[in-house]
Amino acid sequence: MDQLIINAQHKNLTVKHNLLELFKSRTHIYNNESYRKLVLDILICIGTNILLPLRGVVNTSWPRYLAHSIVVFEQYYDVDDINAVINKREVKSKLRNLECNVSSTRDLLKYFRKRTSCKCLKKMHFEARKTMPKMGRCHHCDKEMMRASLSVCSRCMINQYCSRECQVAAWPDHKSDCDEYVRAHEEQTKNEKDCGQTLH
Repeated sequence: MDQLIINAQHKNLTVKHNLLELFKSRTHIYNNESYRKLVLDILICIGTNILLPLRGVVNTSWPRYLAHSIVVFEQYYDVDDINAVINKREVKSKLRNLECNVSSTRDLLKYFRKRTSCKCLKKMHFEARKTMPKMGRCHHCDKEMMRASLSVCSRCMINQYCSRECQVAAWPDHKSDCDEYVRAHEEQTKNEKDCGQTLH
């Protein structure tokens, strides 16, 4: 847990690189369900406490960073390739909504409210729902707009675009990520199928 914070503050690592480095040096934390649960509880507690004093629009970078880490820990299962977990459709689609500057406070409040046992964020979340629309961001032009107006890539079901033109223009850069997301999803589906067969 301390190493996650140290890496973020002093090494200035992105969430993905931080989690990759932790996986290499502390695989036992990922592979032990009790340790994983403890890490999740601590991260949720820290994120909730950071959000509590929120009034209006403030910097939500730390709660967003913690939320990204929590999603990966929640979706982790005993695998050798942490990239497969980071690129899972469930992980990427949950994180997509937290990237929008306009509605990230609303989405973060909802995210942590659902994961904490107390009701301390409930009122703040309901107030945010009244004043902050559900916004998303085009992965090409970076324009923020109502989430309902965005279209999702039909192949990976992750990246969103404001128009067909933006999707076509983004394809050369998105192609390798799209391939990785699809591969991770297929691998996850296969693993779940294999686990289901061994249980029966």
